[in-house]
Formats: sequence, structure tokens, C-alpha cells
Amino acid sequence: MKRNRRVAVIAGIGLVMIMLGAIAGAWWWHQDPGAGSAAASAHAPAPGARPAGPERNDRGELGPARVLVDDDPRGTLRLEGQVIDADDHGVAGATVVIAANPPRTATTEADGGFAFDGLIGRTYAVVARGATGTAGPVTVQLTRASDPIVLRLRPAGALTVTVVGTTGAPIAGATVELRGLDVQRAVVVGPAAVIRPVIPGNYQIAAWADGMAHAFTRIHLDARDAEARLVLGSGAPVSGKVVDDQGTGVAGARVRYSGASDLRVQASDRFDAQVTAADGSFAFDALPAGSFRLLATHPERAPGTSPLVTLDGKTAKTGVVIAMAIGATVHGHVVDSRRQPVPGARVRIGAAGGLPALDTPRQAASDAQGGFEIRGLPRKPLSAVALHESGSSPSVALDASGGDIAELTLTLELTGMISGRVVDPKGAPIEGAQVAAGPVFGAGGPLAGSGSGGNGFDPAQWRLRGLPEASSDASGQFQLTGLAPGAYRVSAAPARAQSLGQALGPRFGRGRADTPDSATAQTGDRNVVLVVAPDGGIKGTVAFADGTVPALFSASTPAAQQTFGGGDGGFALDGLAPGTYELELRGTSFQTRAVEITIEPAKTTDAGTITVVKGRAIAGTVVADGQPVAGATVYAGRTILGNGSTTATQLSAATAAITAANKSTTTDAAGAFSMSGFGDGDITLVAEQDAIGRSRALRLPAVMPGQTELTLSLEKFGALHGTLHQGGQPADGVLVTCQSTSTPGAVFTVLAGADGAYRFDRLAPDTYKVSATLGTIRTGMRFYAKQAEVPSSQDIALDLSVDAGAITLNVTATASGGVGLALVWLASAAITATTESELALKLAAAGPGAYQRTIARGGMTAMTSVAPGAYSLCVTPLPLAIQGTAAIGYMDAHGDALPAFCQPVTVAPAPDAQSAQIAVQVPSVITDPPGGAGSPGAGSGH
Repeated sequence: MKRNRRVAVIAGIGLVMIMLGAIAGAWWWHQDPGAGSAAASAHAPAPGARPAGPERNDRGELGPARVLVDDDPRGTLRLEGQVIDADDHGVAGATVVIAANPPRTATTEADGGFAFDGLIGRTYAVVARGATGTAGPVTVQLTRASDPIVLRLRPAGALTVTVVGTTGAPIAGATVELRGLDVQRAVVVGPAAVIRPVIPGNYQIAAWADGMAHAFTRIHLDARDAEARLVLGSGAPVSGKVVDDQGTGVAGARVRYSGASDLRVQASDRFDAQVTAADGSFAFDALPAGSFRLLATHPERAPGTSPLVTLDGKTAKTGVVIAMAIGATVHGHVVDSRRQPVPGARVRIGAAGGLPALDTPRQAASDAQGGFEIRGLPRKPLSAVALHESGSSPSVALDASGGDIAELTLTLELTGMISGRVVDPKGAPIEGAQVAAGPVFGAGGPLAGSGSGGNGFDPAQWRLRGLPEASSDASGQFQLTGLAPGAYRVSAAPARAQSLGQALGPRFGRGRADTPDSATAQTGDRNVVLVVAPDGGIKGTVAFADGTVPALFSASTPAAQQTFGGGDGGFALDGLAPGTYELELRGTSFQTRAVEITIEPAKTTDAGTITVVKGRAIAGTVVADGQPVAGATVYAGRTILGNGSTTATQLSAATAAITAANKSTTTDAAGAFSMSGFGDGDITLVAEQDAIGRSRALRLPAVMPGQTELTLSLEKFGALHGTLHQGGQPADGVLVTCQSTSTPGAVFTVLAGADGAYRFDRLAPDTYKVSATLGTIRTGMRFYAKQAEVPSSQDIALDLSVDAGAITLNVTATASGGVGLALVWLASAAITATTESELALKLAAAGPGAYQRTIARGGMTAMTSVAPGAYSLCVTPLPLAIQGTAAIGYMDAHGDALPAFCQPVTVAPAPDAQSAQIAVQVPSVITDPPGGAGSPGAGSGH
């Protein structure tokens, strides 16, 4: 059985590059949560109400990408079901929510029965909430022959939300809203607001109070009790106008705000948006300090975005203008292979090619005659696809640059199918299991094309189409339809699985992809058997060598995490799919430890006593103007990742993997802090206090003396802004990174808007390498960098330009015995280095220019879009035994000791394809002592 490992990018080297795939995913995570996780404001309608217009989907629609979903046409289908308790008794008065567009809610009758009428034939997610627990989400493919569904309530946890002001005092009467497929509200009474029961899943939490700006955070909830804390700050009025091409006000547009410097601040189109008046005017009562873009949508117009608006949270802002161009309308029909109309098909239209971060696909459903109409599309090259239970269409390229497209026919000619059964280990059928198909990353995978992200996989196609999913029936049968030819990884999860990600395994969330309940299948396979074994668990004890136990620690697998403390060092995790995992133990007082654990069906594995090492300690004082600062937060780790406003940012699961071993603490009344449990190698330290400022990032080598007598000095924040251009035009949706030139482990990232503008609201005074960043981790990253000095209390302007070339440089690293995994840099600067640590420092300090970063496999890779000129080619080979995700832990533990090899390379103006060869020496594997960070179980296996 293969090992289930956390899928992440390699941490500890080339820090700017390795975080960027995570940031791209984070943008989707932090976009408007839409109806499924909708926000609320003082002017909001009651939960369940929804204004007209397209809505961003986050409520069970298939696929990992967000989609703007138009309202469903009224259909002719009916979904019936029953909510039951653990004893199979019907539950009266339960709330049932179905992920229609808009979402609909029903209350169960005396026997637990419920029904939804007027639905169209498509896939829906359904959840339930009653006094004794929650159920779902259950996914159902609704057809005229669909059976009623059963939702069984299981025990669920409560969410306690503390809402405080900037002084830390609770704000009584504040409103808290939990936004997911199910939306619940509560009011702070006493110290907190309590919401119970809560359906497990991903949510946005919003809080607000009179005269204060909204606060938002994201949270993942399971069946256990959870807590969250939100801080409300001051807000100030913001007003403006939405206009057309002639400057005339646009009535009926919906305006919301989106954090530009801090992606975590995302208002909802459903509840937070303001609707423009007859003259196009709009107004918000209280927006917080920070930089924002105001986004407008309208049924007849392409989406509009304001210029960057920077607020102080105290002074009213007026005169904000959002221009909306006339949008394109696409009319058409969906037909089957016999040219007959297909009602209830999902038609999706999105930007053509790539994964532009600011373009979101639109979706509408075909009517009874197969017709559809999507209005307000951007006038640019687009791609369209139709999806239905009977098949799907190939993607069709559209050019809406010139306006409307009158007749588009989407033919459901992709009718590939994978079917089979979901059973338990004894062969008994499992009803309601969630079955999903994910891409196989390789030339044999489906939907390969010219836009492929490596090995034939085309991410743009998956973004538009989503991931196929179905639910098993009473006999355990499932059927995935509309598949393109190719190989798929088909996975199953029990009905209680809380999301699509749980069915797809560690790449998408739960950790079941390498267990017997998954299989690789080809389109056309009809007898796929997925065995879903009962979940198991882990228990054990964490202790130091002297028998004492940590005061506080967390235990986690790719599927679960929980914090423990105040006891005998014991821990327990349940609800884990059978398989072999890495159990990770983290704490502020010991070095991160990872051990391999095998979970057996319906059993709790006893891991025994796991010994952890106190490791390296650091301590010191945080000061400002020479005076100690109480309540400052100190962050420490190999890689510190922040956004344009704060170091305290958790962007996504991928960035969590990068920063898994990071630690943080708060200074005491004397400004003192201390942390331990660090391994050898460089540590980056940053201290921050919102009301005062931030310290310059400090690089702390392992051999530096005085590591328990540090002084971190807070300085007032500086700011940095500018515009990106590519080919003379604003560069849309490009990532911008800010990296300290002296401490490469501190990286801050924002996203440029449609006008190419970007802004970092808060940076420590320092010298930064500022880069416009393109590409992906799979295909390679390209950086176009300048250097900037950001003084305290000053706002610096710095424009960036993407100057891509047209040459492909094929690189081959050679060594006796061959080369396995290697890290390759191409830099337009004279760089020499003998270790990876030295290379990282010199790359950060190198001046303006173009840089590329790829991962070579078998010693070979290609650098694309290279301009002619002189470069340094640098390669860091890993030991041959270190492959795949094993590099994560190994690089974190031994990146400082890995050898690097550099040589000058000249790229000529021609030909278009050129080659470079570099000789390297592949190092041997460094063996760690038991319990070390890079020891087996910490990422050193296959």
C-alpha cells in the first residue's frame, strides 16, 4: 500500500518561487464566497434571501474552481427525501438545504420527509441540520428516475466565536454569521456567540457591529467543537458611482469590496454588496483601513473594477468610479449527438487558456428547449463547454472581442463513462458513497492540450469543467458520465465525507487516494470496484526524553488536526481512512516530529510514546524606540509568508505545508519572548504589532551567537505600490512578491488587478527584491525583478515590466551515476555559489533582472520565454534516493548543506531552441538520528 503524504511544494529553497502555486490557489479560496458562504451587513436581507444576478458558487458545485452561477431556470423535477436520527426515526423540524441556484431551504415534516420541486436535472449537494446533529453533504445526480435520498443525522460540534475590539474587549451585541452551504447567524451574548450544530465543511465567518467595519476569517470545521476570534476595527464611509462608457450612471449594478493588499478581506456579493441607485451611485457605511478594489457586476455589462482605493478606516472616501463596458451576450443551444435539444445542461463560459486569477467562469442552465443565454461576459477570447448527465461537449473557442455571439451549438459528443460499485470489505454495497474522478497527471490523462501544465495535463480544461462526481445508489452502483477519453483516478468516500476533496484523497483533502477505495480507470471501464473500509484512528503520547510532556502541541495527519495540552501528553485522532500516513507532531517547545503510522479499518492504532526533542531555543525582546513592546507577535521559521498587510496570514493548505514547522508567540509585559524546538539551519524572525509597526526580517544562522538574547526593533510601516506592464499593456492578475534582499526567508505577496496596479500597505523598512511573477510550479516560474528601498512611514512607487523573450533553453545536468531531482535557476546576474543556502542569499541580493526557476527530473528541464543575454545557470541536485514529496522534509532539514553548481551561459538571439549543459555532483543522503526533522517519517521516504 502506498503512503499517504501531504502534497505540497518543496520548502526551504528558492522561497519566492515555491510559494506561488499556493498563492494562486489561495486567490480562489479568498474570492467572494458567494451564496454558499455568503456574508452579511447591517443592510443585509435575512439568510436565504438572494438578490438577482449571477452568484459565485461555493456550495457543492463540482470542481475545485469557483464559478459565477446564474439562477437556474424552473425545471420539472422533484427531489424527495427523509431526515432520520441514529435510530432510523424521522426527524421533524430539521432544516434541509439544497445547493440549487439560488440555494433553497426546506423544513422536514413530522416523519422527517422533505421535498424540493421545480428542479432541473443536474448534480446537487444536500445537507441537513437538526437539534441532535447534522447530515451531509450528500451528492445526488437528479434525474426523472432518481430515488428519494436519506440524510442520517450524526453528532456535530458547535462553533464559539469571540468578537473583540482593537483593545481586546468583547463587543456585546455584535452579529456573527457562518457562511457555507448552510448559513447561520448568532449574536454575541456575554463573551462570545455560539452556533450549534454546525455542518462540517469549509466556511467564511463574518462579524460586524454598529459603526465598525466587517471582519472576516476562514475556517474548516469537523464534527468537533471549534473556536474562532475576530477583531473589529473602525470603519469609514465609502461612496462612488458606477458608470458606462459614456460616463452615464448604471442603475442596478451590484458593488462589493475586495482586499487588494490583504486577500483575506473579501466581502460577499450576496449579502455585503450594495445595489446602485438610478444615477449609478452606491455607498458603504464602514470600510476598514487598507487597500481595496470595488467590484461591480450587472446583467448586461462586463464586470467592472475600480482603481485601487486606499483607506485609513477613519476618513470618508467619496468619488470612487467604476466603469462598466457593454458586455457580450452568448446565445445558443445544447444538443445531443442526434441533434436533439438537451434541457438542464450546465453551460460554462470562461476566459480562454491558462488560469488567469481574476477571471471566473460563468454558468447557466439550458431551458426545456435546450436554449441558453449568458449576458454580461467580457469582450475577449472565451471558451465554452456544456455538461450533462448524458455527456459533455468538447470545449469550443469563442471570440467575443467584437461583441455578441448569436448562435452557439454545444454538442454532447463526449459520452465516455466509468461505472462500477462501492462496497465494504465484505462485499456489501454502500449507498450514498461520494465517488469522484480526478485527473491522472501524464500523457495518458484526459483533457490534454496545448495549454497543458506539463505531462499533457491541461489545467484550463479542468478549471472550466470541474471534477466529475456521483453518488452510489442503494445497490452501491455509481456512474460517472461525460468523460473525455483517458485515465482517471476514481475515489470513493463514505456518505459522511464532507466535501468533494474528501473523496479525492490527499491531493484534494481527505487522504484516501492511495487506499483500496480508489483505483485508476480508463474511460469505458464499467466494472470498477471501490472498497470503502471503515475509518480508524490514532492514539499515543508525546513526551521528552526525561519523561516530561509539552504543555501544548498539535497532532495532525493529511486528513485531521487537533490541539492537545494541559494533561499527560496524550492525543487521539479519529475518523481517519485506512492507510499509511505521516503523523506530524508540532509544538512551540519542541522540534517538529513526524512518524509513519498505519491505520487499520475500524481500529485505533496505538503509536505508543513518541519522544520529541526540545531542540534549538531562541529568545529576546521586542522594542520600539528603545522601549519594550508588550503584545507583539513574533514569527519564526524557515519561511515566513505574508501578504501586503500582515505576516499573520494563512493563505491555503499548500502554504500551510510550507510553513508547517513555523512557530509564533506573543511578548509578555516586559516585551520578552522565547521559543524552542528549532532544528539546524537558517531561521527567519519577524516581529509585528499592528498599532506600532514591524521589525526588519532577521536571518538567524545555526552558528550565530546570542540566539537567546535577541532584540527585534519595531519600526513604522512603509508602503510600496506600482503598476505592471507586459507588451506595453497593463498586466492583468500577475503575482507580485516582495523579498528582503538580506533575508530570503521573508516573502510577502499581493496580486495585481486588471489595471496592472498592485500595493503593499504594510512593509517593514528594508531593501526588497520586487518581482512580477508568471508561470506555475509544474511548468516553471519566471520573475521580472527590480530592487526598492522602503523607508519607514513612506509610500514608494515602483513600476514593473514583464519583458519576456522567445527562446527556449533546454538544460541538462550531468553526473556520473545520473541525476534525479534537481532545482534549476537561470539568473540574469553574475552568481556563484557552492551551497543551496549561499545560492538563496545571492539570488535575493541580486539586482534587477529576469530570473527563472524550474524543477528538473532526470537532470533535464526547459526554460521558456528567455530573452537573449548573459545569464548564470545554477543547479542544486538532490540525492538520487530523494524523489517526489520526499523532497519536502529533506530540503527543510538539509537545504543548507546541499551543494550548488553555477556556470555562466550566453543565450544568443537565434535559434529559438538552444541547449546548455552543466556538470554537477549528486550528494549522498544525509542520515538523521531517530526523531530528527529529516528522519524517516519526516519526508525521507518515497
